Amino acid sequence: MRSWKIALCALLCSIGTAVWADDPEPEFGGNCALSASMGNKRPTSCTVVWISPEDKLYCFSSENAKQIFLKDPKGNERKAQAFFNDPALWEKLKKQAPEG
Repeated sequence: MRSWKIALCALLCSIGTAVWADDPEPEFGGNCALSASMGNKRPTSCTVVWISPEDKLYCFSSENAKQIFLKDPKGNERKAQAFFNDPALWEKLKKQAPEG
């Protein structure tokens, strides 16, 4: 009985891997997008993800991080992209952020 469960798991894992291999690389090298928007690198396993309207794949460290990010997806995307691609812009955006 246990062998069919192992075979089913192997089949499902191989299907998932084949589909994932065709997908684009996650933004920020798989680091948490919310953490990136706050100026930090936090590696993830990409088990919690969001695909933006521009078809960009974002990974999160938790479902809670994803929900916080989605409260302002455009603003958070901009800050995260700035952190990874343009540190000077990220510093400027950080200074504009309201305190609190």
